[in-house]
Amino acid sequence: MSPPPSPLDERRAVLCAMQVDGVASLPALDRITALASYTFNAPVAFVSVLGDVEQRFISRIGLPMAQTDMRSSICAHAVTSGGVLVVPDLEQDPRFRDNPLVTHSPHLRFYAGAPLVAKNGVAIGALCVMDTRPRTFDERDQEQLATLAELVIAQLELRNLSGNLDPTSGLPSRHQFHADLPGILARCAEGTAYAIAVDILDIPRANQVGQVLGLRPLEALIRRAGVRLRTALEDVATVYHVGVTRFAFVVEMPTAGHVESLVLELRTRMLRPLMAAAVPMSPRFHAGICAVDPDEEDSHNLLRRLLVSMHGAFDARQPFCWYSAQRDEKMHRAYRLASDAERGLQNGDFHLDYQPRFTLDGRRPVSAEALIRWNHPTLGPISPGEFIPVFERTALIDEVTNWVLDTALDQVRAWRAQGQDIPVSINLSSSYLSNASAWHDIRSKLEHRALPFSMIELEITEGEWLRPGSAAIGHIAAMAQAGITVAIDDFGSGYSNFSYLSDLPIHTVKLDKSLIDGIASSSRARAKVSAIHHLAHELGYLTVAEGVEHQAQVDVLAAMGIDEVQGYLLARPMAPAAVMQVFEQAAITPRPVRV
Repeated sequence: MSPPPSPLDERRAVLCAMQVDGVASLPALDRITALASYTFNAPVAFVSVLGDVEQRFISRIGLPMAQTDMRSSICAHAVTSGGVLVVPDLEQDPRFRDNPLVTHSPHLRFYAGAPLVAKNGVAIGALCVMDTRPRTFDERDQEQLATLAELVIAQLELRNLSGNLDPTSGLPSRHQFHADLPGILARCAEGTAYAIAVDILDIPRANQVGQVLGLRPLEALIRRAGVRLRTALEDVATVYHVGVTRFAFVVEMPTAGHVESLVLELRTRMLRPLMAAAVPMSPRFHAGICAVDPDEEDSHNLLRRLLVSMHGAFDARQPFCWYSAQRDEKMHRAYRLASDAERGLQNGDFHLDYQPRFTLDGRRPVSAEALIRWNHPTLGPISPGEFIPVFERTALIDEVTNWVLDTALDQVRAWRAQGQDIPVSINLSSSYLSNASAWHDIRSKLEHRALPFSMIELEITEGEWLRPGSAAIGHIAAMAQAGITVAIDDFGSGYSNFSYLSDLPIHTVKLDKSLIDGIASSSRARAKVSAIHHLAHELGYLTVAEGVEHQAQVDVLAAMGIDEVQGYLLARPMAPAAVMQVFEQAAITPRPVRV
């Protein structure tokens, strides 16, 4: 049995750090191996790495096998020799004359091996040359082989360095964070370890900067911000670059209050303007914080939890946010809903209910709003208030909007076939209406079903996306000219800007439920609704009150002169057959149809 080389645990740690543990071959070393073979006119040259029970030849010339067991390892002796090991004739050396490489093919006779010694002094293998005949190897040859062995180590460390330092910031990379975390936590007393992730520029803003100024200023900003963060934490923690604009580190602090104070101090430093590629730029700052168990083994899950908490800071517009299992569960559920939606559309898990809308003066049904419903196969009924915001953050919203349009228009055609002309209001997402083909697609759907354009009302929500010159404005104008009515939905819940509404070719303003809730008891609420209603009328718009649930609200709205109402007091969302009954019982034609 060969004598043991450097302690096994130390060698294994170095191999892992260099990312060569378990690697079968490393082509990056082949040029050095070829140079050794050429320099010493040796038919066999290789780089060996010593494992637990085997040695692997990660670069080789003239050697048929990729590995041997440690009992056959001549290199195991080389790494403990204190220098280059030279064996002029293996057959004459009692240590090696029975070695299979000597007694069997390729019948090697000569060996020279220089240890591969890492910076910490641990030898991990050897650079070797061998021959099938006995040879001499003088001092100059040994020096040259040792120099080539140093090149091998340098190449391995450079390869390691390139993976463990981020090329933009020069800081330790995410890979290095995963490698270092166990050691960092081992040095922390129980209950004192906290992981922190910092984002210095949100992704939309980073994309905007890149598009306007190019990548150089953006990379310079990231680099300068990384330097500033590293300087601020120089005596506290190692900073890792774990994402495009994200950094992470672990600190040891006695209390959560100390952690928050540190984060706020960092925020003050990080928000100062930076000169990046001669461009003055202002970083952003959002941080996520997690208390870390000293036995934390999953560094990937820790980074994921930091992202959850960081997005909590984004959503709350706060400088930092602590990790919350409840928020984490909510994000998991949202991800599941987004993942299951497409399958749900295919499997029939979605359907439309319809809520009738009535005139306020005679309580006549005039139309119905299409409302999407989702009965998830395992989660049960999902509220639109939960799944619609999830869809709006993905490309799925356009597919869902298309499905709603097709399903609602099919229903309008079915009602017409049964003798009832029931106009339907359909909600359009800002994403859908911003598509260049939106108006063409809607027109094609109506023409394909031979439906008058007046049979639908398209509801859109107010917002900055309705800016002058946008594709959406062009679509709205074309639809209005063709006879499709357009309604602003949920007016009063957000943007609420009549200055731009006056320039839109819309027909209806639907007052949000939040405006209607207090009108029976609050004079301020009544004044607000009255002002909006009268201004809308002055601009020529029809007004609809949403979310009407009490007779007292109806009385106030009637006194104001609101045109139409919609809400649980008059009719809940219902199946298509029930809508037919509502209109049949009214014994009237809902609204004159413009053909």
